[in-house]
Amino acid sequence: DAPGSRSLRVLHVDSERTWRGGERQVLFLMRHQREGGDQPILAAPPRSAMLERARAEGFPVRPVPMRGTWDLGSVLQLASITRADRPDIVHWHAARAHALGAAAARLHRGPRTVLSRRVDFPVRRSPGSRLLYALPVDAIAAISEGVRRALIASGVHADPIRVIPSGIDLEPFQAPFDREGARRALGIAADEVLALLVAALAPHKSQATLLEAAARLSRSAPRVTIWIAGEGELREALLAQQRALGLQDRVRFLGFREDVVPLLRAADLFVLSSYLEGLGTSVLDAMAAGLPVVATAVGGVPEIVRHEQTGLLVPARDPDALAASIARVATDPALRASLGARGRERAQDFGSDRTAAATRSLYEELLKPRSG
Repeated sequence: DAPGSRSLRVLHVDSERTWRGGERQVLFLMRHQREGGDQPILAAPPRSAMLERARAEGFPVRPVPMRGTWDLGSVLQLASITRADRPDIVHWHAARAHALGAAAARLHRGPRTVLSRRVDFPVRRSPGSRLLYALPVDAIAAISEGVRRALIASGVHADPIRVIPSGIDLEPFQAPFDREGARRALGIAADEVLALLVAALAPHKSQATLLEAAARLSRSAPRVTIWIAGEGELREALLAQQRALGLQDRVRFLGFREDVVPLLRAADLFVLSSYLEGLGTSVLDAMAAGLPVVATAVGGVPEIVRHEQTGLLVPARDPDALAASIARVATDPALRASLGARGRERAQDFGSDRTAAATRSLYEELLKPRSG
């Protein structure tokens, strides 16, 4: 059978323990694969957020500790799982998954291998990283041209790299929504302009730059408040910075939130302050909600946010530029409306069904009989 006419068994390997954008992408992909008649299986650490959610949705799961990059026990376990489940494709979704999976693939060869690369960090120059990227992989799925460029600049060969943009679930943004009622329930004042950021509290998300920008907004846009949804290792440092800048009334830290869609639909604009970003699916969510975006021009972000059309782009780590663009959008309702309307239209190009279809096409390409 041609690959497109038969069900494929796909072993997804994800080593992350927390729930972030990458894990959401894996779950979207697995759902579409199952709906299309394929058979996705997940290998992930026991008690990880990814494994628990996949198990709750009825996917077959294979708990693997993945304690470190050189966890030999997990390498042997992944090789054993591959032998037992006999997947057509093994798809790695994080750095540790790549390292352990590549080692396991040396022990049990057969399935085609795919690596998803979601970050535009340069590949580390350490001997271990160089060795890892020298190991065979049939394809690397980069989520943006920005990620592809970062890989090539790091010395990774261009041939196996395919750009497959991340996607979002567009459906929740089409349901009827009582925006005024939601704003009242959240305690947002009628004349308040709410800027929202949804991101892990991690260094590359650079919420520290946003706090510096917020301190400058008290003069130029006094009715702007900023809510930051997300958890992470920088929480205490950011709270200390918030207090030092006297921003307790202007900036709120919401912690991890499951109700991101209602928050987006209640907000007035979306902010992204990252200095590294693979693509930015939180930006796509915001655009799908009809929000204008003020974002840093890093990684794959300029591939989705069109400056002066769907949002405003600013340099990374520049609190003055970030504050000026937030103030401009916050104080101009007509600009907010036009950027938001165009953004909603643009977001329709990034449905998770398109990501799944492009991924399936890549699998089919890899499974064609090799000539020679």
